[in-house]
Amino acid sequence: MVFPYFVLQHITFSVLAVFVTLVIAQKDHVSNINSPTPSLSNDTDSTGAQDKSSDKNKSLNDISIILNVVLLIAIVLLLLLYYNTSRRLNQIVKGQIPTVIQKENDVEISVDKKIEIGEGTMMMAVEERKELIFFNDKHKFQMGELLRASAEALGHGILGNSYKAMLNDGPTIVVKRLRDLKPLSKEEFAKILNMIADTKHPNLLPLLAYYHSREEKLMLYRYAENGNLFSRLHDGRGGNRVPFSWNSRLSVARGVARALLYLHLNSKFNNIVPHGNLRSSNVLFDENDAVLVSDFGLASLIAQPIAAQHMVVYKSPEYGYARKVTMQSDVWSYGSLLIELLTGKVSVHSAPPGINGVDLCSWVHRAVREEWTAEIFDKEISGQKRALPGMLRLLQIAMRCIERFPEKRPEMREVVREVEKIQAPLISEDEDDVSGDRSLTDDSLSTSTSISIIGDER
Repeated sequence: MVFPYFVLQHITFSVLAVFVTLVIAQKDHVSNINSPTPSLSNDTDSTGAQDKSSDKNKSLNDISIILNVVLLIAIVLLLLLYYNTSRRLNQIVKGQIPTVIQKENDVEISVDKKIEIGEGTMMMAVEERKELIFFNDKHKFQMGELLRASAEALGHGILGNSYKAMLNDGPTIVVKRLRDLKPLSKEEFAKILNMIADTKHPNLLPLLAYYHSREEKLMLYRYAENGNLFSRLHDGRGGNRVPFSWNSRLSVARGVARALLYLHLNSKFNNIVPHGNLRSSNVLFDENDAVLVSDFGLASLIAQPIAAQHMVVYKSPEYGYARKVTMQSDVWSYGSLLIELLTGKVSVHSAPPGINGVDLCSWVHRAVREEWTAEIFDKEISGQKRALPGMLRLLQIAMRCIERFPEKRPEMREVVREVEKIQAPLISEDEDDVSGDRSLTDDSLSTSTSISIIGDER
């Protein structure tokens, strides 16, 4: 049986108080016994004095026995208190019990709840009676339902861990636990999340709800059933996998371009890159394989040192030489994503921990310069001969997007127009491999002859 911590404290201190009282009483009793007694002349008085002394000694022995028993109990309680204290500290260090405590009717109660994650548990400092803040009523549910949902870890992002929570009688939800945020008040936090939720487009993953407390901040999204672009491109290489066709890749390029253009035209965040972290793991597929771009607007929440360390736009050339990022840094990120789509190689900007990626921008520049025609396009699409003109065109667009100087890059409005012009051919997936007789030279990729500059028009 484990005693409540505060009850054990009170019992221990009470026993110690009794022990101290008995020690003082014994000391006084011994003083009285040892005090000198006057001499008596007759035998009767002497005998009475001896009897009284015997009674006092017996009383002293009784008090000593009681004192020893109380001392033993005090030692046992002190050992229990030490055990409970060390056990509690170990659990706090391991994150197995909450550190957030509130008082109710003079009794300490925990407000933490747990969500099962695979074989382990995650403790969330959330209050079941404190509700989630939803942005629409379509998928509304209570905090208690979320806390009782079975869940599994999805991975670690720039703002913290993400979890897939499967509600018993509702949709599957992705919960993002936010860490390393800017110092924001509750009102500032709510304002930013409302702006993110108001950013609606068919190719943007909508924000469903959020939770805010001093200890925990959560963002809730609907779960994208068919995974992400990184998995679609790179999982199962060298084994049995369904090839990722050219038409599917072109569809991704269009969807992401449309989403990024919408963000650039409708950004409500001043002096902040509209997306900031465009990478293949943030391009998702719903149950119908529609493209959904996630993690937009997070640059407005994250602390600058963490952003500079992890967000893709901070890998752009201009941040390297000028220590600044702009909307055109998003364009550079899009160009990098196109090269990953075309080559099938893992980008250093998308590689998860433990996997070595390639600096694709430098690699493709070198491949074009040295005419490594056969090595640029992914083998899964290089055999689709009728698609080759479209691949070349998309590569030309990508090369313009990754120009070293931001002013030389096209705006997303122009990029969308050019990508939309690429036709998806009716092709057979089992066509013969393309021969390497068509070289990709700097002339064939020249931006002066490839993509026409069309004036901005809304």
